[in-house]
Amino acid sequence: MFPEFESCFYPNIAKMFSKILLLLEEKKLNLNEPLEKMILLSSMENLSYVDGRKTARKLGFDFWENLRKKYGNDEDLARAIGINTTSLYSDSGIFPDFIFKLENKDRPIGGEILEIKDSTGSSIASFNSTLPTEFKSLADLRKINGVKGELLIKVLKNFEDNRLKYWKTHKRKVFYFVRTNKGKEDIRISLVDGAFFETLPEKALISFMFENIFRRHSVPEDILKKASKIFGYITDHSRISFSQDIPKASIKPRLRIMAEVKKEGNPHWNAYGIPSKTFNLIVKAEEAKDLSFETDTEIMTIDHKNNGKFVVFSYKVHQ
Repeated sequence: MFPEFESCFYPNIAKMFSKILLLLEEKKLNLNEPLEKMILLSSMENLSYVDGRKTARKLGFDFWENLRKKYGNDEDLARAIGINTTSLYSDSGIFPDFIFKLENKDRPIGGEILEIKDSTGSSIASFNSTLPTEFKSLADLRKINGVKGELLIKVLKNFEDNRLKYWKTHKRKVFYFVRTNKGKEDIRISLVDGAFFETLPEKALISFMFENIFRRHSVPEDILKKASKIFGYITDHSRISFSQDIPKASIKPRLRIMAEVKKEGNPHWNAYGIPSKTFNLIVKAEEAKDLSFETDTEIMTIDHKNNGKFVVFSYKVHQ
């Protein structure tokens, strides 16, 4: 853990941002590098979960390096963890892409969740597996990912103290590593607090979504009023997106909730004023007061159209 950032809400994210700033300044990284490489190069020793272990290996990073010293070959390593050997170096394709280590020093410290969103256009890539939120627990991740969520838990147990009573229920801060206009002059990369996207609670969002579906089907208003009480119970993303076994049906239909970011939810929207060719950290204003970085950054404020003020630490990359 990092003494200089230990008092903040997301010490691993702050340290990662600080290290990437230095690597960009020294021209050891550029804004068009694989985002996975940026994360692994700056934070490998602080990660407790990497979803794209195959991708990481191709980039020259072995997630199992330290455990391998203890267990030896792949078969013994996989057996000790409780997974099959093919899962050691696979890209599981579940949420999230990375999890940072959670430590206990009189209180939970770290444990941040990080998801990559990469796009060659000006819009943020869609959220395909889960609705973006400010916090998620391991229990949430287990429900979201179904059977594959068990693999995530098995991996984490080898890197965190899972004996802590709050280990599965502690609400971990969620960040999104967002790049827009990759390969273009107007490129921007930002580490974005999940609060920037969650301007309505997930439960309310799902309820409103079903109400809109009913309205599009021209359901009479009197029936809609009665149904609105039911909408309040339809709040669990994981209970909506599972495959349903329906008697006499030869297929299992499945609803999948996806999300697209509106312009006011895009921190790279031109109206928010973040310059091109920049690397940024975007956090809630009330959580930014104790943050400072050795590498010079411009400090800006975004007045989010739906969610108050956010502070931006912005570094201009000259390459």
